[in-house]
Amino acid sequence: MGVLVLNCDLGEDECVAQTERLMALVGAANICCGAHAGSLEKTRATLALAKRYGVLVGAHPGLAVAGGRGAALPSAAAFDALLCDQLESFTRIAAEVGVPVSYVKLHGTLYHAVEQAPELAEIFLQRIQSMQPSVAIFALAGGTFAAHARASGIRVWEELFADRSYTADGQLMPRGQADAVIDEVAVAVARIQQWLESGKMAVEGGQSISLKGETLCVHSDSPQALPLLASLRRLIG
Repeated sequence: MGVLVLNCDLGEDECVAQTERLMALVGAANICCGAHAGSLEKTRATLALAKRYGVLVGAHPGLAVAGGRGAALPSAAAFDALLCDQLESFTRIAAEVGVPVSYVKLHGTLYHAVEQAPELAEIFLQRIQSMQPSVAIFALAGGTFAAHARASGIRVWEELFADRSYTADGQLMPRGQADAVIDEVAVAVARIQQWLESGKMAVEGGQSISLKGETLCVHSDSPQALPLLASLRRLIG
């Protein structure tokens, strides 16, 4: 297994001090584009922090609703317009700050939408292919979209989640379900340690499934994000 890169969703509604504490522990930052949370001013400040810490930068576009989760899927035209607006503003600010954009990771509902809606998946791929210089994507480890994107010639980082539970088919458990978010650091770390040793991720029902991944996410709004990231950093070295 290659180096596992820790990533975190940043520039959202966490305080500035928390952003910096989390940034210091990760190798990649998925930075909000100022729509589902945060603001463009916070995006700029978070990009500057990423530059200071030498962290890979990813744009994190999402639905322009509070939290960017749980909303109805946009139409194809609305999705394309969202991507265009958010990615153009993000790349412009990143250029002004002087930091390259290495990848794009969809946020919340959109992250899962490209697994389920082929039309939206194709629009996302076309938008990524149009970006210059070319960028990679973060996508659900073991998902159909990761394979589709790779077949289209796009660099894919398959992503695992430290603070979220998995269903038996390798999807993230919906946040509305009990135990969807893992808020005990010891439990989350033990699960990732098992995966590192065996390649198998514990899922609902006491089972485990084989998963490969190159990057591991902790959400900044998880209750124990900071101690979890610190523990994971010690675990993976």
